[in-house]
Amino acid sequence: MIERFVSACLERRWLMVALFLLIACFGVYSWTELSVEAYPDISDTTAQVVTQFPGHAAEEVEEQVTIPLERELNGIPGLQVMRSKSTFGLSLITLVFVDGVEDYWARQRIRERINGVNLPSEASADLDPLSNLPIVGSASSGRSRNGS
Repeated sequence: MIERFVSACLERRWLMVALFLLIACFGVYSWTELSVEAYPDISDTTAQVVTQFPGHAAEEVEEQVTIPLERELNGIPGLQVMRSKSTFGLSLITLVFVDGVEDYWARQRIRERINGVNLPSEASADLDPLSNLPIVGSASSGRSRNGS
């Protein structure tokens, strides 16, 4: 059976080449029509609240900015993890949400909660920019072929 198939293909070479080209063209067309959604974003929904409080020590930033923000942000629906870090003049609060929470919905809830916090007048709280682009870094080293 396979011998007859192979001999029929060899007798009709141009038909096989045309069939191969047709399948290759269909494959190239299908590849160009693939949407970006074919590669889903598997990262968690996260947001980061960045608050600048210039000229103040880390302890003051934590007491006057980070803790009040944490208390207000703690009840957001879908919140899974909240991490914070207070440094000289800067408060960073990272919020991670459960799977299925939309980025824009979560960010809107965070903005609503931030607006309800009574912060010192010099402190300015805002969200980090929304970006789903992967951060890729690479490095390579070696000698060239000519030995230099």
